[in-house]
Amino acid sequence: MYSFEFSSIQTLSQATLLEKDFFIWIWYADKIPPHIGCSMNGYYFSLKVNGKDNGISVSKAFQLIQKKAIPSVFVKVKTELNQSAVELAYESYQQAEPQFSTCLTPIVQLFNCLTEVKQLSELLKYLNEQYKIETVFGVNLDEDYCGILNYNQQDITNRLQKLKDVKREKHIS
Repeated sequence: MYSFEFSSIQTLSQATLLEKDFFIWIWYADKIPPHIGCSMNGYYFSLKVNGKDNGISVSKAFQLIQKKAIPSVFVKVKTELNQSAVELAYESYQQAEPQFSTCLTPIVQLFNCLTEVKQLSELLKYLNEQYKIETVFGVNLDEDYCGILNYNQQDITNRLQKLKDVKREKHIS
C-alpha cells in the first residue's frame, strides 16, 4: 500500500521552522502522485505544469497550504547544498513536461541521483539510506497517515498530461 513509510511525523507547530535549512515539501501527501517542491533558507521552489515557483517566500507557500487545508509533509534534509545550487537546479526548467521533467526532477538533480531515482519514494529511500533525513513534519494529515502511497511512472505521466490538458482548455476558453 505504501512505497515509503515515515518512521515518525511531528506536527508542524510553526511555519518559521521551515525558514532555515533544506526541506522537501510534499503537497497533497495523501494523493497519487503527490506534488513536490523544496525550500532553502526561507525560499520555496517548485516545478509545475503551468510554470515554476522560483524563490517565493516560505511563509507565502505555507499560507496556501493552511488556507486550502492541503495535507502536506515537510522533510528536513541534512545537506551541504546552498541557495545558489537550488536556484541553478531550477534555472534549467521552465515547467514540468510529461515524459521530460516532473516536479521531482530538479530535486533529484540536486542530490546527483538522476539515474537511480524516478519517483519520490525512491528519493526518500535514497536519503534515508544516506542518513540524510533529519526530521519529518506534517500538517493537515489524517490521523492514520504514515507514508507515500504506491504509484508508478505512468501515474506521474498521466497526472502531468491531465494538468497540461486542463491548462490548455483554460487557455482556449
